[in-house]
Amino acid sequence: MQTKEQRILDAAMRLFHRHGYCKVCMSDIAEAAAMSRPTLYASFAGKEAIYAALIRQQCAKSQEETVAMLARTVDLKARLINLFDIWIVGPVTAVLASENATELLANCALYAPEAVAEQHAQFKAHLAAVLLPACKGGGALSAEDIAAIMCLATTSMKASAETEPKLRYLVEGLVTMALATVCPIVPA
Repeated sequence: MQTKEQRILDAAMRLFHRHGYCKVCMSDIAEAAAMSRPTLYASFAGKEAIYAALIRQQCAKSQEETVAMLARTVDLKARLINLFDIWIVGPVTAVLASENATELLANCALYAPEAVAEQHAQFKAHLAAVLLPACKGGGALSAEDIAAIMCLATTSMKASAETEPKLRYLVEGLVTMALATVCPIVPA
């Protein structure tokens, strides 16, 4: 049985995808979730809280998938690509099909800044942990620095990639640059 909170989140997600964040109000969400506004407000203080809960829900799912992936993958490039698939490509692709993808992807940090900051921190921590063994040689950048740059780059990537292949192309380029930084190719 679906919980009341999950019913609200599912209804809100459908509405955000169809109408965009700005055009959806709490009355719309209550109606779509088949409940009264007081019942809705008993679960969430406002649509900002609902949007933040959607981001945190995706973050929990990404965290779970990351633990499973790291247990079965050892290759550095595969780990990085898989992290991006889990934390960036999958969630962004789910939004790209909506009519309001540009608004939702470009402005999510405005709608739920704390949840987005938490998501970025978790993603960055995973990137740094995966990069750390390759950065033991003391290169120009630390694993944390490379992870921070990669994480920051995703903000522009999410806002500018109109298709999944374009997003995957950008991810592949970013991962290639990171690998060149931690595992430089020495000319023969």
